[in-house]
Amino acid sequence: MMKKWSIVVVACIIMISMVGVASANTVREDCGCGLGAIAIGEKEGVLWKLLGTFLNGLSGNQTFGMSSGTSDCGQDQWIAKYDKMNIFVADNMDVLAIDIAQGQGESLDALAEIAEVPIGERPSLYAALQSNFDSIYPTAQVSHTDVVKEIAKIIQSS
Repeated sequence: MMKKWSIVVVACIIMISMVGVASANTVREDCGCGLGAIAIGEKEGVLWKLLGTFLNGLSGNQTFGMSSGTSDCGQDQWIAKYDKMNIFVADNMDVLAIDIAQGQGESLDALAEIAEVPIGERPSLYAALQSNFDSIYPTAQVSHTDVVKEIAKIIQSS
């Protein structure tokens, strides 16, 4: 008799807790991006959400989608800026080095624009880049990705 009551109590607790989960939100709203959101994103209900969660976790596709900006996840704004900075720095390594050394110049303005640094904060950023020139360009053979990493650290700390 006690065992039956325990089962009934547990079942009631589970059903009550599922009421909040079973609200009118869609799989996309409750489970996020990934394969589940793509396949069944607009469906509602507990079973759809469980399936959506399973599909999102399948093979790490949701994690991959968040880091790559695919699978309906969008891309983190900083990652998108970082990608643009990589392209810009790769194409402008020498000119950018000169401008950073001088603390001013068109390539610095372009870099600040790509990094979405507000105009009022640019003079202090340029000064910080100039004072950290040796860590940004430690050797003549430094790669553009290493330059971007150092610049990103400085921008994030400014």
